[in-house]
Amino acid sequence: MTSSVSSVSTSRPALDGGLRRPAPHELLGLTSPAYGGDYNPEQWDEATFAEDLELMAEAGVNLVSLGIFSWARLEPREGSYELDWLVEIVGRLHDAGIAVDLATATASPPAWMATDHPESLPMSADGVRLGLGSRQQYCPSSTVYRERSAALAEVLAERLGDHPGVVMWHIGNEYGCHTAECFCPACARAFRAWLTDRYGDVERLNAAWGTDFWSQRYTSLEQVCPPAAMPTFHNPAQLLDWRRFSDHQLRSLMEAEARILRAHSSLPVTTNFMGDFPATDYWRWAESLDIISDDSYPDPADAAAAHEVAWAGDLMRGLADGRPWILMEQAPGAVQWRRRNSPKRPGQFLLWSLARVAHGADGVLQFQWRQSRQGAETFHSGMVPHAGRAGRTWDEVVATGRALKRLGPVLGEPVCAEAAVVLDWDSQWALSSTIGPVEPGERFEAARAWHRSLWEAGIATDIVPVRADLAGYRLIVVPEVFIDYPELARNLEGAAAAGAQVVVAGPTGVVDTDAGAVLGGYLGSLRPLLGVRVTDHAALSGPVGQDDSRGALVNRVSRAVGTPAAETWMGLEAVGESLRRVLDQMGTPAPDLRAGGWAEEVRIDEAPGGVEAGQGQEPVEVVAVFDGRSGGADLAGRPAITRRPVRGPGAAWYVAADLDAVGRAALLRLVCAHARIRPVVADLPDGVEAQRRGEILFLLNHGDRAAEVAGIVGTDLISGEVCTGHVVLAPRSALVVRSRKLG
Repeated sequence: MTSSVSSVSTSRPALDGGLRRPAPHELLGLTSPAYGGDYNPEQWDEATFAEDLELMAEAGVNLVSLGIFSWARLEPREGSYELDWLVEIVGRLHDAGIAVDLATATASPPAWMATDHPESLPMSADGVRLGLGSRQQYCPSSTVYRERSAALAEVLAERLGDHPGVVMWHIGNEYGCHTAECFCPACARAFRAWLTDRYGDVERLNAAWGTDFWSQRYTSLEQVCPPAAMPTFHNPAQLLDWRRFSDHQLRSLMEAEARILRAHSSLPVTTNFMGDFPATDYWRWAESLDIISDDSYPDPADAAAAHEVAWAGDLMRGLADGRPWILMEQAPGAVQWRRRNSPKRPGQFLLWSLARVAHGADGVLQFQWRQSRQGAETFHSGMVPHAGRAGRTWDEVVATGRALKRLGPVLGEPVCAEAAVVLDWDSQWALSSTIGPVEPGERFEAARAWHRSLWEAGIATDIVPVRADLAGYRLIVVPEVFIDYPELARNLEGAAAAGAQVVVAGPTGVVDTDAGAVLGGYLGSLRPLLGVRVTDHAALSGPVGQDDSRGALVNRVSRAVGTPAAETWMGLEAVGESLRRVLDQMGTPAPDLRAGGWAEEVRIDEAPGGVEAGQGQEPVEVVAVFDGRSGGADLAGRPAITRRPVRGPGAAWYVAADLDAVGRAALLRLVCAHARIRPVVADLPDGVEAQRRGEILFLLNHGDRAAEVAGIVGTDLISGEVCTGHVVLAPRSALVVRSRKLG
């Protein structure tokens, strides 16, 4: 087999100081996208291993992840290591032209750790020690787990750190997926130590947590406990710090292993993320990694699954500082962990794999290579299914490998986006820790919604942190960044002064970093830019109590009481002429403009502020108001969308309501016109997505019908066919066209 991965040893580059993060193909020596999956040969016999080598050659596999759940075989007894079998497998894979992403195997401790060191097991918030027999059964603060995991990483690095068959280190696996926090005595001690480092003394902690409320004041840090089971509501600031601490404990495990690996090996280091997993602040994690990698499992039964692919890809690209990344896991077919598990539809495995590449991936790996015969994931699909070569899965695995083999020209190519969505884990933790006014989700619902509207409109979009350099973006959306960040406000002011359109959507700028309310009107440091402040939240609660329609016949008092807050939506009226024109162009009557259950009372500030020294702003324009329909009766006539022009082409928009898909689409069409942003390819038919990496255009038909696209000139990298202006995409298929004349 001719390998498309060569063994390349590189020192870890510095990622600060504005230096460029190397792309995966540079670090791994890739000549085509990485393709393969998790490989667990210890679960199979020798005959199966020999067959696997043949099948991997047939499928075009060039990279496998090895040893992720092998700790029990690598260290069968505490301090006693058996690595010869692993070294032999790495060597045989290398001889077959297949490179190895070698795991430190620390994701799931062996049985002896639980039986010999029961204190290493995690404890739930109710004080229950969780047991052996699953995975991730470790306390992140456990001394023995930390010592043994570090020791195993060192043994592996010393033995295999310079093996030509190993091209990358894989630390742990899906940190926090099952054990994101632990409430045992060891974690309580570690939490107090973390608080000491953060605050220095108990008085500063009391001030930050507002402990005079409910007589929670502490006289010693030794009195502080984790926010475990309580009689009623927790202290929001305490819970926010607990989430920061829990993230820190998990991240410190990864960082400790990374330091050991780098002391013995120059190979790049990764750990697999899980999209926008709520428990871990991946912006911080990414700083310690050489390669960003992701596990992603959209549901084929979800019509919006294609957006999940795009969202995860754009987020990983953001975490990689705009550079490419690697998909570490996806399912070739169905997963086993949903209540009901649907397989990918015909063509969808290749289509979604190409969509990953379109959004910046330089590798597409699966969980797993061979479908398990036993265990909790027996019915999770594999590249080699239970039926082997028989059936659709294997045919699609081979077809996908052949297609990816032809995409060498894509490697390292950038996705150039002029729009950005700001995402902040700390704000999401603060929002979900706060008691009221609504109970939010934990998966960045607002950011997802705005990103989806941009994606549906065909606008290439980056996802960036609050501290990002925003220069060069023409459109910046700040949805639900709950914490007030003066640095973000300054960066947005600079972007607007340079001509960008800034769209801020509530609830944003509501609390400080200690979860204390911003006083004088929400939006905090963003008020000078936006020219408005939020004076109150006005969320709808939805229906309350049981249906009592017949009660109106006799309930004389209550039948006269209006309850707009019990509705689930509210109406908006476009009062700005430009937004009215957009709605007309969309064929949407202005009265159909709606928002969901979130709204705010907004006051326009009288005195104009400054964007930067010497630059002022124009008066605030009201673009839309609440029109009093449905749940908006009490807000009738109040501003719902405002715009404040900056002296120059830039402007700052504020959205004081949870716009539905139509409202977001209409507003973004207007804002993109101001920003002079166009879709990657204009006027695409339904179901078709277009993304561009450098000079390479991806046309992805997610729909169930064939689609025709005009104006495409170039060569399809997958089929080799020349496109002369008009192409036809079959259902659930793609073209990857290299051309300087795109769209």
